[in-house]
Amino acid sequence: MERTILVVGHGSRVPEAVEEFRKFVGALARRFDVPVDHCFLELVEPDMATGLSEAVQRVGKGGEVDVLPLFLGSGGHQKNDVAASIQWARDTFPDVTFRYAVPLGPHAKLIELLDRRVDAALDGAEARFLPEATRVLVIGRGSSDPDSCGEVARSAYLLFHKRPYLSVEYAFQAVASPDMEEGIRRCHALGAKQIVVAPYILFTGKVIEDIHRVTQLAGEKVGLPVLMADYFGAHPLLIDVAEQRLREAMEGTISMSCDVCRYRHPMAGHEHEVGLPQATHHLHGGEHHHHHHHDVPAEHDHE
Repeated sequence: MERTILVVGHGSRVPEAVEEFRKFVGALARRFDVPVDHCFLELVEPDMATGLSEAVQRVGKGGEVDVLPLFLGSGGHQKNDVAASIQWARDTFPDVTFRYAVPLGPHAKLIELLDRRVDAALDGAEARFLPEATRVLVIGRGSSDPDSCGEVARSAYLLFHKRPYLSVEYAFQAVASPDMEEGIRRCHALGAKQIVVAPYILFTGKVIEDIHRVTQLAGEKVGLPVLMADYFGAHPLLIDVAEQRLREAMEGTISMSCDVCRYRHPMAGHEHEVGLPQATHHLHGGEHHHHHHHDVPAEHDHE
């Protein structure tokens, strides 16, 4: 039986971001004895339909394809776009087994990596105050999915637990509240002497550029120094988590939790979405109307 791994990145218009993703995939591949390839959800080729089809060609009839979407949280890309794309592949290539890994976070190693990034920022020449006078602002990408945003808030608390910072707050770069300016103002109102912005983001790109710009301007408005911690990048701790998620999928030892999924349980503002089949417009090489249903038993969902 042939087996291959397919890592799905979001895609970016920033070449450095694409290169960082590919560097990460190369480092992850060295931990496995099966082929590891990649594709992108949007903006960069190969797209998902191409990536899945080429993976099928490599493994042949009776083979297995293990798919790792490289996303930190369980938002729409994980639940809808990649899930619907994999269902398209299952329908199109019924003689091949597809396994679907769960999101990277939350995970203790990601919290440790966040902590290291904050420590490095506080060790820098621009730091004026000790950690005890510092409020940390964790900034996630933002999502319309409460489950995904809740994971950022949870990660912020875990970063704060038993650490010396005045507090760890959270905000989002887009879509969700509080936004970045609100996060900076809250840190100021709570008596911070300085703020460390900690991006809960995988790689560089337009999102990181926006985080830098908005938080620096907001810090200037309230008169507080804002230090910028680094994003995750291809750090060994992040690679550890990705490897774990893949091995769990390969061994069938974990499935995605649907306990707070807006497609299974009525959540404020999303009640009308319970039970809806989800479709993706990102499957450029396949059928755009393909659906991933959320009304099947939970143990079979998001595989």
